[in-house]
Amino acid sequence: MPIQPRTAPRYDLLFAEGTFNGTLLIGPDPLGKTFDYGVFMEARRRLKLNGMKMTDSKRGIEEYEKYFNFQGTKIKARLRLVHGRNYGKNLQELWRDALTHDDLIYLKTHAGYGKHLSLSDDVSYFTDALKEMFNDPDRKPYQLFYLDCCKSEMYYRDIFREYVGGGIDLILHKWFCDYRKIAPVIALIKELMDGSDVERIISKMNEEYGIVHFDQEDAPEDRRLDRKMMTFSFSQI
Repeated sequence: MPIQPRTAPRYDLLFAEGTFNGTLLIGPDPLGKTFDYGVFMEARRRLKLNGMKMTDSKRGIEEYEKYFNFQGTKIKARLRLVHGRNYGKNLQELWRDALTHDDLIYLKTHAGYGKHLSLSDDVSYFTDALKEMFNDPDRKPYQLFYLDCCKSEMYYRDIFREYVGGGIDLILHKWFCDYRKIAPVIALIKELMDGSDVERIISKMNEEYGIVHFDQEDAPEDRRLDRKMMTFSFSQI
């Protein structure tokens, strides 16, 4: 019998241990740029609006917690919000830890940073860690990745699978993202805690995203307002 394709995140694995741990890594900005600070501050504001309480704060990193109920079970959520350029410790170590132990992993990069995942030197400490962590025996059996990068569906959907294999669901931008917008990932977190199906998740994320961002290099046929900005790529697991 053929495997039936999934149409929703694996909530049973995402919350299996009674916890929901995530890392939201903003940047790091190119030197001399300041996009990420504003994005970081907006993420902080929106997390608090969604009922998350700050439990720890150090240079470039804040931790938030919230308890929620999922199918009659009390789940403890812990999210780390990281400003990559300001982070005071070893960012590579933090990234490796997130890749191995977290359920939700969000990476927001800028134009050119993530364009060619297998080739770019700009993100080598992200990509090298990706290669290493998938041989880690302690790695989570299932994780949800949101790669908030330019044309991530085009650049990441297939290449990322070569890095990581199964056990990963991806949330991707079909076309160009807006580097200053953080609201969609906060909507994602809220909808996951509510146990929403994937159609509602995508709808709420697109609602927060607003008008689709266009780039000068977009072909005329790609300048359509009826296209979805967020898409899911489900693994077989």
